[in-house]
Amino acid sequence: MEIFDQLMRELKERADDVVLTFSSEESTQIKFANNVIVNTSLEESMNVGVFVVKDKKIIVTNVRDMTLKNKGDIKKMVDKLVKYFKTIQPKEDYNGINNKKYKYKEIQDTYDPRIKNVDGVDFVGKGINAAMRTGARRTNGTFETHDVREQVLTSEGIEYSNKNTEVYFTIRSFVDEDESGHVDKASCILKDFDTEKIGKKSGEIASDAKNPVNGKRGKYDLIFSPLAFAPILNSIGESASIFSIESGLSFFSNSLNKKLGSTKVNIYDDGRLINGIGSTKADHEGVPTKKIPLLEKGVFKNYLYNYSTAKKYKAQSTGNAGLISPSPWNLIVENGNYELDEMIKGVKHGLYVTNIWYTRFSNYHTGDFSTIPRDGCFLIKNGKIKESWKGIRISENILHMLKNITKVGNNSEHLRSWEAPIPINSPSILIKNCKVTVPTK
Repeated sequence: MEIFDQLMRELKERADDVVLTFSSEESTQIKFANNVIVNTSLEESMNVGVFVVKDKKIIVTNVRDMTLKNKGDIKKMVDKLVKYFKTIQPKEDYNGINNKKYKYKEIQDTYDPRIKNVDGVDFVGKGINAAMRTGARRTNGTFETHDVREQVLTSEGIEYSNKNTEVYFTIRSFVDEDESGHVDKASCILKDFDTEKIGKKSGEIASDAKNPVNGKRGKYDLIFSPLAFAPILNSIGESASIFSIESGLSFFSNSLNKKLGSTKVNIYDDGRLINGIGSTKADHEGVPTKKIPLLEKGVFKNYLYNYSTAKKYKAQSTGNAGLISPSPWNLIVENGNYELDEMIKGVKHGLYVTNIWYTRFSNYHTGDFSTIPRDGCFLIKNGKIKESWKGIRISENILHMLKNITKVGNNSEHLRSWEAPIPINSPSILIKNCKVTVPTK
């Protein structure tokens, strides 16, 4: 792109380090409420992300591509950025951007051209009808498609491009106000993306959640569904970023090679996950992505670095730039050996939690948090589901939970959600001896 190249030339003359990301996206969204489609939208967008550094002073901004129509527009923007350098302080521990060139391998099943032309109304209809057949009275949700192209160019002469697609469906089914089930699913490809199956599962949870009773405080063994574990897994991924460590917002401080969790748990970040909606061949500095162990048999293995932070700590970039804050691409819990029914049968006194929301930390450094079970939440007694619960809160500590993982399911799901924007791949997880509280009157 001529404008893109011209912007790089202008910035290189007046700055030390530059990274430009040009992205274009075609997206569709269908919203439905009370079983009826209420809104459909098509959006096309183009954006230029600008990361520019002069004398260790860092500016990060985004520019709508249509505002850069000619050389005059580019010069005005560069002049404005250079002027802004005078008002900000240098980041003394900044150590530059990656200067090594690599060859990149394509990632399997991250682009499906059929997604651009998919009949979303048909997909939504199948999901709603399946939920209704299993007992739901009404449904809400969205169906989305995304076709994203990205080009990255750095002042070190590194250039690469990516293209990714995504199809996403979220459906919440209701029998009554407190009787609901929620399921999310995401994929880069249409193969095996079955909204009928997703809707059926949502409706089944809602139907099973009939007549919920107020839960009781105490210690319980908790089975988290993939959707319910997603926000917890997001917190684990964010806490592994060296930026979180430096900010005092991580429960993984001083944790390298220390045993923090159960030997049952293996957690990774994988930027090259096949059919991973967060997958990319390289990070925004051009460093190839790869599979990074975070917890292996409970031992904490790696922080996530970009080039500058890796140099500061005498480490290697993990391919997670995030030019300001290194961040995960796809968070993976390695599949275990247990069927969900088998996990339930092994619980004497516990709960099956299908979704959570309002996950909030009271202390990021120690890992203390609370969250509210939402939608179907079921009491388990002697291996059998006895009743549906409402009105409870899980008040726990992430590190305590990691140590108490006793079983890992074999039912991995790939999804993102409102509470978990980082894509995850997780099965159901059984965690013993978790604290459940109820509201005080």
